[in-house]
Amino acid sequence: MYSSDDNQKTIKNEIKYSGTALHSGQESNIKLIPAAANKGIVFRRIDMDGNPEIKADPWNVVSTKRCTSIGEKEKEVEIHTIEHIMAAIWALEIDNLIIEIDGPETPVGDGSSYPFVKIMQKAGSKELTQKRKIWTVKDPIWLRRGKMYMTLLPYDGFKISYTLDYNNEVLGTQFREFDLKKDSFIDEISRARTFGFEKEIEALHKRGLALGGSLENAVLIGEKETVNEVRYKDEFVRHKILDVIGDMALNGFIKGHIVTVRSGHSLHVELAQEISKILKEQEDKRDV
Repeated sequence: MYSSDDNQKTIKNEIKYSGTALHSGQESNIKLIPAAANKGIVFRRIDMDGNPEIKADPWNVVSTKRCTSIGEKEKEVEIHTIEHIMAAIWALEIDNLIIEIDGPETPVGDGSSYPFVKIMQKAGSKELTQKRKIWTVKDPIWLRRGKMYMTLLPYDGFKISYTLDYNNEVLGTQFREFDLKKDSFIDEISRARTFGFEKEIEALHKRGLALGGSLENAVLIGEKETVNEVRYKDEFVRHKILDVIGDMALNGFIKGHIVTVRSGHSLHVELAQEISKILKEQEDKRDV
């Protein structure tokens, strides 16, 4: 995956997927369509006049409230909760893809990336003629916001070390590492579901959030235990790693070691934007 000789990829066949949107609670239908080299990952709102397109890019993020949302204010278009499908796209090494969607939010599936992994595996993949661009970390990047920390270090591969730390009896502190050289995203990370707290449900609903959440697509955390059964003892930190991967995929593929504590979408996107700045500087130097 990290060879400079790798070609870009897209999917081989179109494929559809439908389900409930996590926050709006509305039915959401998507169609994945093969795309040409250098197109990137593009979301297309087919329910709006002109079918506006928004590229998955850290600078197109318009909100990180409980999910990662991209949009364009001038077009008055937004697409919410893209992180789970973005993680699956990254895991299957897809560089170029058009995602048609008939509303403002992706389907939640079972709350993980696994449904998207399955449909893309079914669609298959094909190589394109152009080479994949992979950014290699040369100098560390360090970010801190309150109790959240993220550091990106040079590393010959891709690795995440995540520490989850909640003042909660059920979650407590969890630590896990994911190293692409030796670990499988599909087997170990993709099935980890999003989670929420039972005591927050009413407040979230009043804010128009988690309206589509259920025990079928999220782990619900009570005062002393989870309401539904977990898939892994450390499913919570696994899902946090999934979220990091989905947000880092806004820049495509990178080489580096991410060390993070308590981070959420806001800090992930800030790191992705810092990476994007460096990429732009490197592009500008090559053009001189």
